[in-house]
Amino acid sequence: MTHLLPRVLLALLLAVLLPLSAQAQTLSLNNLVLDNQSGKIHLRFGLSLAEIDQVQAMLREGVDLWMFGTARLMSKRFILPNRVLNEKQVEHVLEWNHLAQEFELTLPQKEHLVKNKNLAELLTEQWREITLDMGQWAMLTPGRTYHLELEISLDRRDIPVWMRRVLFFWPWEVIAPIRHELEFFVP
Repeated sequence: MTHLLPRVLLALLLAVLLPLSAQAQTLSLNNLVLDNQSGKIHLRFGLSLAEIDQVQAMLREGVDLWMFGTARLMSKRFILPNRVLNEKQVEHVLEWNHLAQEFELTLPQKEHLVKNKNLAELLTEQWREITLDMGQWAMLTPGRTYHLELEISLDRRDIPVWMRRVLFFWPWEVIAPIRHELEFFVP
């Protein structure tokens, strides 16, 4: 009986890790815009997912996915490290509802659930434009250079924290994270 325990644990670990090989999918950023709207700094961008068949299959198997993005607005400095002026997060949870036979996308910013039977249509409609309020435009000093970093990942939600820490070397993302940087000057 004690000889079976390591084999059972190994089989469970492999069952969790094997579906993670969907790294071939690509998540791309569209229309990155940073502008002044009514005295506020607005960051707008869109996301698109190419070849969503594997992601759709994972969702139908019961794997919940989590799109998480972080945007950092920084004041660029020459000698000292850049100073973070504001940091915002965006997150969406993507699930398959077996009873209704449709995909669901939870939008915390809009505080509601969006549903569609077609995953491509759902993602195209909801990820066409994502907006983040990065603070007041008045905090930007004319004549200075600023730096914006945007990092987005699509990750599994069902991996316990303890497993992520023990297997810290394993990439848990369903799709490799994307990172974009934008440097701009305030006249």
